[in-house]
Amino acid sequence: MPMKLFDQLSNAAKNSGKLLQKQVEDYIVIDSPAHALTLKAKTVELLCQKTIQRVDQLTALEPDPQQGLLATIEQNQIKAKIHFIPEKICIKGDFVEGQLRLLQKPQVESSSFMYRILISGWSTFLGGYIPGQTLPEGVRLDGDLVYYTLPKSQLRLVDALFHNIQDGSALNLDLQQGELQIKSTVAINWRDINLLSLIQLFTAISSKRS
Repeated sequence: MPMKLFDQLSNAAKNSGKLLQKQVEDYIVIDSPAHALTLKAKTVELLCQKTIQRVDQLTALEPDPQQGLLATIEQNQIKAKIHFIPEKICIKGDFVEGQLRLLQKPQVESSSFMYRILISGWSTFLGGYIPGQTLPEGVRLDGDLVYYTLPKSQLRLVDALFHNIQDGSALNLDLQQGELQIKSTVAINWRDINLLSLIQLFTAISSKRS
């Protein structure tokens, strides 16, 4: 291959990458020195809207003005409101293990079924899907903490943002004033993110909302 043609292809690839990054910057912010990535408030709202559309029993999901998310679950004529905040995600092989903390427990008596619906919603928020509305197994409640395990391949958002992350890596999550911040033990860089996959995900969400 002539060197000039190689240089042209290389420059085209770099420019394409910069263009994709520019588009993604509408949705997320990266702070490499702090090992942090933040989903902007409008991105969180889009993901909430998509989640409501896909999980039948989840009738409302929205950011709390101060902290966390507010979910409304309706099942068998019982309505429960759950105020929660995501705290941790750990990559373990082909699975993601995570933890949510309940900031306020439901006013009504809730069975484990309610929390399986909650994790279904959170899974969908992270880009997952629920085949035939099948609720996830292995959801465990311990005090004000909800633990879950989900297949990593189903969580498109996690896979796009952290597809190069090492097995065993832990991510700390915090949702304040509508923005979701994710902190890693290692540096987060634009080159480690699957930009095309992210754009496809966000574009699909935006078009369905409109």
